[in-house]
Amino acid sequence: MASGNMQWSDGLYGIHGLGKGEVVPTFELLMAHKHPSDRDRVRELWADLLAGGGQGALLHRVIDVKGRERRVFSGIQAEADASGRVPRAHGFMVDITQSLRLESQNAASEAIEGVYAHKAVIEQAKGIVMALLGVDAEAAFQALADQSQHTNAKLHVVADDLVKSASEGNAREALAVFRLSR
Repeated sequence: MASGNMQWSDGLYGIHGLGKGEVVPTFELLMAHKHPSDRDRVRELWADLLAGGGQGALLHRVIDVKGRERRVFSGIQAEADASGRVPRAHGFMVDITQSLRLESQNAASEAIEGVYAHKAVIEQAKGIVMALLGVDAEAAFQALADQSQHTNAKLHVVADDLVKSASEGNAREALAVFRLSR
């Protein structure tokens, strides 16, 4: 720790966009590649660990030599000697950029699919409200939304219930319980 020099694995060089032997790895080089918004948190973790040893972990961002942002998880262990001084620390860094990207893409796809999956039934319910109450599409949607809020049920559930009632010939009765704001 006193020298500031570090030993990096091939993987750590790779996360920074470097090859082994291109630079001398130091703590300052490591910190220079931290995202500016994450530097203080990383420095605080190191300061805490160097004050008396221990373990720490952190999600943060690294900016590689090509300017690409990488999301990483770092784990650090600082071993204090009998005097409480920390002569050395070791740890690891895992690039989770691709995993987070895939997770975000999957979540977005599921959200979009969910919206479109319910769109048809909501449109059917709007049509029923429009036909039976003689209102425009906006007022029909508002009636469904108001009922959703009043019953604390999701909009697509309210719409599905109305469509089912209509298919059973009970649309007027189902609409009678709606709290309509006319």
